[in-house]
Amino acid sequence: MAGKSPVALPPGGGQSIHSYSGGHHLAGLLVGIISEMKKFWTKQKTNYKIMIARDSLTMFSGRRSLERGMGGYDSIFLSRLGASALQIGYINGIQSLLSLLLAMPSGWFIDRSTDIRRIYFASFALSLPAFIGLYLASDWKLYLVAMLIYTAAISVQFPSQLIIDIDSMDDTTRVSGLAFHRTITALAGVASPMLIALAINYFGGLSSANNIRPLFLLFFIADAVILYIVYRHLEPVTIEREKKKQNPLDGVKALLESPVPLKLLMVSEISTVFVMLMISPFRGIYQVDIKTATIFIFGWIGVAEPAIDIFLSIPLANLVDKYGRKKTAYIGHIFGILARLLLVATPISLPTLLIMVSVLGSLEGCLYVGMDAYSQEAIPQQVRGSYMGLRNLIVGVIGIASPVIGGYIWEINPDLLFWVPVAQWSLIAFPILVILMERYSVDGYIRTQ
Repeated sequence: MAGKSPVALPPGGGQSIHSYSGGHHLAGLLVGIISEMKKFWTKQKTNYKIMIARDSLTMFSGRRSLERGMGGYDSIFLSRLGASALQIGYINGIQSLLSLLLAMPSGWFIDRSTDIRRIYFASFALSLPAFIGLYLASDWKLYLVAMLIYTAAISVQFPSQLIIDIDSMDDTTRVSGLAFHRTITALAGVASPMLIALAINYFGGLSSANNIRPLFLLFFIADAVILYIVYRHLEPVTIEREKKKQNPLDGVKALLESPVPLKLLMVSEISTVFVMLMISPFRGIYQVDIKTATIFIFGWIGVAEPAIDIFLSIPLANLVDKYGRKKTAYIGHIFGILARLLLVATPISLPTLLIMVSVLGSLEGCLYVGMDAYSQEAIPQQVRGSYMGLRNLIVGVIGIASPVIGGYIWEINPDLLFWVPVAQWSLIAFPILVILMERYSVDGYIRTQ
């Protein structure tokens, strides 16, 4: 895919959104880029366009697609309701237990659905009452009830959504599609973190749960609009099925007998998720209560990442095309290590450095787009539902314990907790990345046998 020409087209001759490099001045360059983006947009499937609209609205409301967290404010809200670090850990562990119980049924159900849209719509609708419950929650027990409803909904919603997203892009233009997605959704979400910070500051700041409470009404309204859009416009997703009937464990067996790259991807992903589930309930509290970030620093942390995506997502994706998925994935991974290291190393006297953590994380994501595409392409379509079901099963098992472990580590030393992702991303995820790129890919593309 990489070429010496500044105009890089994806394999198969597809149109790349970042192929334009002509023009003799800035205005001409911008006109050319916009023109190529329009051409790319018109060639895409309807479901890809719906994915862009859906995730743009999600970003505009201050959240990220396919993430259980709610803009980083959910853990702060929970702590302000009076929950201790251990209680926060147990609450997240209980949610993971429910995810575990639903993992296999959801994967089995998705694999046998004739129309994934129906279960996607139904699970999406089920998540809406949870936001009203969070808005009304007066203590951590009511918070837990609302989050259990939300967890039950997303156990089906997220896997079905991921299948729809993967199907919405062709392999030949997947890197371009992911880069375009990052850019457009970042444009939608760049201002929302600061607007939310200003609103919370207006209501009184981060010291009280009541000041954060209105956020959940915003999330409810945003998701209601999204549900209406996807229900009206999402097109059917065609998935090839095996003709013979299988029992619920056959998909798991197929995955366990799958090629080495898929197993390595799962190990890397599961270890990453384990650490994420360990620290995510405490990240916002760590930034605000330990690293002394103000509400406005917290807002700028949210602004920095989409701002980088807007200006650098497409140019950096062009580098992925020019220099290859492998090299850029390595560089992106190093940025990720630096981001994790800076988070824990930031002195309390200089909390503005936390904004740079967000910048480095966004650079990581922009350069990692080739590896993201590889990860999607490595999962055979006919077992994607089973893969997500098995993934959710394992995540459910480790997720029961990981936030509780995080709570105990927090009680010992909050800084120690945030050294864990530095070690995992350096000593587990990076070696697996190298093995996948060097032995099981051709410059970041699936090696055909």
